[in-house]
Amino acid sequence: MPGGGSVQGMITSLRNNKNLLRSKKLFNKERTFLRIKKENLKVSNGKLNSEKASKEELKQIRKKIVKERYKEKKIVIGITIIVASIFIYFTFNIIQQNNNDLKNQYALQFKNKEKKFLSFIHKGDEWFVKGKWYNSIFYYKKAKDVFPKNYEVNYRLVRSYSFQCENEFKDCHTAKKLLDKLFLSFPDKEDELLQIKDKLEYEYQN
Repeated sequence: MPGGGSVQGMITSLRNNKNLLRSKKLFNKERTFLRIKKENLKVSNGKLNSEKASKEELKQIRKKIVKERYKEKKIVIGITIIVASIFIYFTFNIIQQNNNDLKNQYALQFKNKEKKFLSFIHKGDEWFVKGKWYNSIFYYKKAKDVFPKNYEVNYRLVRSYSFQCENEFKDCHTAKKLLDKLFLSFPDKEDELLQIKDKLEYEYQN
């Protein structure tokens, strides 16, 4: 058949070209697979480059890491100091406020006690001037309950007992006993107390 050889030759040529393309494609696939596998192996070993880092580079990396950690540590310490300072400041203020409240409370209590004390002293003095020793002793005792160690009220109490002993012949022993305690507790008031002592001794002698 005329032209048959040419057609057959074209078919053979196309077939050979197709086979060549297929072989090239397979070769490229194989190269791509091998390259990817190699890169995966590099990544899995923790290396980005095929070349190893030098000692100097590793040293610089360590220095950088240490520097960053030191910086972070300083920041943490700074924050801790600031928080602790704020806590201490507010705690101190609270304690100071509580102390001030307690001082004010004690001052108010003392003022009330002092007011009551002076009121009892005043009433005792009024009865003493009138010569009512029993009544003056009553209020001086109440004043002494408020401030037991106060010299003025103890002196007034002994004085009332001594006048009662002198004028009514009562509680002379009580007067002497209280007077002896005053000599021991207030030795600097000896001159004033001796006047009462002399009066009591005179009453005892008579």
